[in-house]
Parts: sequence; structure tokens; C-alpha cells
Amino acid sequence: MGQPARGRHESYWEESHRPWIILLALLPLIIACEIGLAMWPESVPMVQVTAHRRLLDVFSSLALPPPVLLSLGGILTVVVLLVWQSFSRASWKTRPQTIAWMYVEGIAMALPLFVMSRFLLASPLAAGAVNEVVQTLPWMQRIVLSIAAGLYEELVFRMILIAFIHTVLVDIAGLKHHVGLLIAVVLSAAAFAWYHDPANMSTQAIVFTALAGLFLGFVYVARGFGIVVIAHVVYDVIVMLRT
Repeated sequence: MGQPARGRHESYWEESHRPWIILLALLPLIIACEIGLAMWPESVPMVQVTAHRRLLDVFSSLALPPPVLLSLGGILTVVVLLVWQSFSRASWKTRPQTIAWMYVEGIAMALPLFVMSRFLLASPLAAGAVNEVVQTLPWMQRIVLSIAAGLYEELVFRMILIAFIHTVLVDIAGLKHHVGLLIAVVLSAAAFAWYHDPANMSTQAIVFTALAGLFLGFVYVARGFGIVVIAHVVYDVIVMLRT
């Protein structure tokens, strides 16, 4: 009875949720990010990648050299996805076309962010994602910074924070799954907006950042970590290169 089920072909929808496929899809971004951060540890303004800076703060007490600290975010992402894949007992088989379609879908998922920024902001730069220091960086460093933001912010605000809040609300507080998930997405979006320093942002920029956090949260819940990272990175890269 079980053998046919294991042998059936997974749909793209199912396969794109698998941790192993997600890791393979994101691995080029992780490698590019880690190489870039290692090459330019001082010139890349890490303060802009708030989630990554928080990860560095957590591990700073380990007294490791800066290149190792800078690589921890990528290492953590790889470890989490490998552990998740191992415990899920999902197939390790891979179809290259699935990864290609994940990038197509991720690009499509970035479009609503541009639409929101078009209606809420004078320009995408008005959300405070790019400051004067960043505008002086070479284009390659801007791309590295954009990849870092997409990877580490999604790791912290979507994968880790949503899972933590959902666990507290559902497994401990006893709320229903969908209720806990909705609250987790909303709270993670609020945290996402707060970490983007709303004190130095216009009201429209704060609204945009909060709505972007909500949208990315729902993309994560519906389509998984890989798609939401790609969408975030695509949006940030285009915004950075438009400066």
C-alpha cells in the first residue's frame, strides 16, 4: 500500500515546499552572500541588514573571528534546512525544472511589492531601505546587501519568528492552528516593520513596510521559505540597483 505513494510524482506545489529543494534553490544566493560579506566585511553596512546583525549579536560572545561570525547566518540557514529535511523524511530526489520554476514564481511574487510601493511611496527608496551610505557602494556590494537582507530577514522574521509564535499560541496556549498562524503572521509583520526603524520613516513608509511584512508572511505560509526569500531578494536587488 505504501510503495505506490512513495513512487508517485510530486506536483510542483508539493516539491517546492521540500527543505532539500529549498536549500538547492537558495544555495547560490547563500554562497554569493557569504563570499561577498567575507570580501567586504567593513564596507558593507551591516546595520542595514537588521536581522543579520541580530544574529551576529547573539553569537558575538563566542569570540569568533569576524569572517566566521559573518558566515553564521548562511551556515544556520543550511543547517536548519538539512535538519528539517532529515526529520521530514521527504525525498531527496530533485527535478531541476522545479528550482527554475521557483525562481519564476519568486519573481512573480515580488511584483505585488512593487505595486504597493508604487501606490504608497514616492519611490521604492522612500521606505528607508537605502540610505546615503548604501548609495555610495559599488553595484556588486549592493547586490550582496540585498541578498543578505532577503535571506536573513526571512530566516528571522518568517521562519523562526512565525514558528516560535505559532508554537506558543497553538501548542502551549491551545489556540486553533489557523488562528495561531494568523496571529503569528501579523505579529511577525509588526516586528518586521519595527526593526526597519519606523522613527525615521514617513507614515506611508511605515504602512508599506507593515503591509510588505504581511504579504511576505502569507507568501511564506502558502508557498514556503524558498519562494519568499527569492521574492524578497528580487525586490531588494532591483531597489538597490535603482539608486
